[in-house]
Amino acid sequence: MLSARVCGCGRRGLWWGLAAGAALLAVALVLRWAAFPAILTAKIKQAVQLHDGSPAMERFVQLPQPLLYKVYLFNVTNPDEVEQGAKPVLQQVGPYVYEEWRRRRDVTRMANGSLDYRLETTYHFSPERSPGLSEDDEFTYLNVVMVGIVVQVSEDYSSLLSMVEPVLSELVPGGAQLFQRASARQLLWSGVPTVDCRGNLSAVATLACGALPSLLPATVQQTEPGVYVFSFFGFKNGTSKQWWRVDSGVEDVRTLGSVISYDNSSRLKVWSPSNSPCNEIRGTDSTLFPPFITPNDTIYIFAHDICRSMHAEYEREQDVSGVHGLRFVASGSLLRRGGPNACTCPDGRCLATGAISVRECFRAPIAVSFPHFYQASPEYLQYAEGLSPNKELHETFVVIEPETGTPLVGAKRLQFNMKAVRVSQVPALRNVSDGLFPLLWVEEGVELEEKQLSQVRALYVARASMGGVAWAVLAVGVAALLFCAVRLAKARVAERNRSLSLEKGVTAGGKLSVPTLGAAYPESATKRPSPPAAAPAASTAPAAPVDATHF
Repeated sequence: MLSARVCGCGRRGLWWGLAAGAALLAVALVLRWAAFPAILTAKIKQAVQLHDGSPAMERFVQLPQPLLYKVYLFNVTNPDEVEQGAKPVLQQVGPYVYEEWRRRRDVTRMANGSLDYRLETTYHFSPERSPGLSEDDEFTYLNVVMVGIVVQVSEDYSSLLSMVEPVLSELVPGGAQLFQRASARQLLWSGVPTVDCRGNLSAVATLACGALPSLLPATVQQTEPGVYVFSFFGFKNGTSKQWWRVDSGVEDVRTLGSVISYDNSSRLKVWSPSNSPCNEIRGTDSTLFPPFITPNDTIYIFAHDICRSMHAEYEREQDVSGVHGLRFVASGSLLRRGGPNACTCPDGRCLATGAISVRECFRAPIAVSFPHFYQASPEYLQYAEGLSPNKELHETFVVIEPETGTPLVGAKRLQFNMKAVRVSQVPALRNVSDGLFPLLWVEEGVELEEKQLSQVRALYVARASMGGVAWAVLAVGVAALLFCAVRLAKARVAERNRSLSLEKGVTAGGKLSVPTLGAAYPESATKRPSPPAAAPAASTAPAAPVDATHF
């Protein structure tokens, strides 16, 4: 058997080297595509699940940065002409930007691991984000309360229309006017005086005042006995009465943040019939998403402010400040006529595609659409001038880091419109055109700040470090395989050359060139043969000379 060494590496050692290289290669493959991904997945799960005392729980209770609530108001520039039947000419003013701080109050962990809480939301005007704008700016706007009352009475109690105008003139400051003027602060938060039930009132007006508390929408609030004010968002500022219950992700991380119930019910009680899909509560509140999101997923968001669940579908990849994300956009089917939105059609009267009635949610003839009637039927754009839909400006979207489910940037954009109808019994509405009258639109969104982005980037560092280890082990394994394979190949060639030399020497006369063998295999050169036996005495022929140096 050949027991030689090649370049200091024994043949047996070379075979062991091959085995070690193969083992390292296998280890590297397991690390790269099995062990390290499993470790990273476990770490992500642990990091995002809402355990008591965890950083994730702290962020859940108090968002580390505010959302940005941007409001765009439509100023009516031709109110007198509109009252005579002309198209409204609208001037968009904004955005008035507010910092929206969210804190979850009275957080309680239930037996199944879910979390109950009440949501506290506060808004603070940001002048630096609203250049050239002041909350004292004044606007001419549609008298939402007056028009809302008239429209609802005309649809539900048409026989009482003749009584509406006298009662409104008695209760509404300034009478039943189609338009009013107020500041941005009043319109959005502090409130515009709307109904005054004090003083000597007629019997009908007194009866109407008694029914107001149960009939008025949340946008109309009582500030003192008998006095009511209207604002678009004043009722949202503060701690809500409704209880939320969400999944903590402890049992199943894929359901992290999902809203289980709202206002102590697993379904809404807004839309008819009660089993309508419109009453389903699906998705998160848009500040928290589960990890491991893929392009095949559909993102659901429960928008309690419009009493509906919304969904977004994958559009494309998008990087945000160096962090990889998946962009999901609101589906156009959200506002499609009929189908899943049939519940928004009172008595089967559906709005054209692009807007849905939320009357049951607001207790007012309000319809929501995307801003400037983006993705809506052209008939809406024909109602008023000053609208110009644009995908980049008016689309609802969210970009999510897929591994952790972190929302990197996003914006929920909705426009609120009042249904306007011609009502001959009310002078202010006697000549107006029927249609959806745009009031304002809002963008509620977030763009993650650098501090939060750096925490997401830490995931990339961990993944790169693990990948580096795996690739290093792989490189060592491949190097060992190549090194030993080359050495074994050289040994095989050397052995073949030796065999050829032996055969060649025998063919030439039997004289072996031992030094050649010794040079190739040093071990054989150190073993000297025993001295040759003495020649037989009977022989008289001289012996052939022997070259001792060959041994």
